Amino acid sequence: MRMLSSIIGKAGEYRVTSELLLRGYNPSTRIVDDGVDIVLDNQKTIQVKTVTMSHRGFYTVSFANTAWRKGIQSKKGSSLLADYVVIWVVPKNDFYILPAALINGKMSISVGGKNGQLYTEYINKWELLNEEEK
Repeated sequence: MRMLSSIIGKAGEYRVTSELLLRGYNPSTRIVDDGVDIVLDNQKTIQVKTVTMSHRGFYTVSFANTAWRKGIQSKKGSSLLADYVVIWVVPKNDFYILPAALINGKMSISVGGKNGQLYTEYINKWELLNEEEK
């Protein structure tokens, strides 16, 4: 049975919230998805993306039809409303903690890979959520 993407997405939000709690954060979840799924007690905001299927070892996350874009989407990409994106790759149980600056302007990104070459430096980089704004 194939699950609806909204169910998978909500499961991802709860999974990331659980991980944050276990790591000592105090996350608050949002009821309405206005581009931010989780707010931390340090006021950092997170958008959660959950991926379950790979293509040739890569997991692709699309930003084209999400509620977390500022303004109107253009062909050049989108801007994030959240400070961070946390991507949960379900089959590997990996978490990619990506600052918004890495994503802004992109319609999609791919993580992982057969040799794990894309964005591997951001796997389980939860400490980024503690950094002060630059």
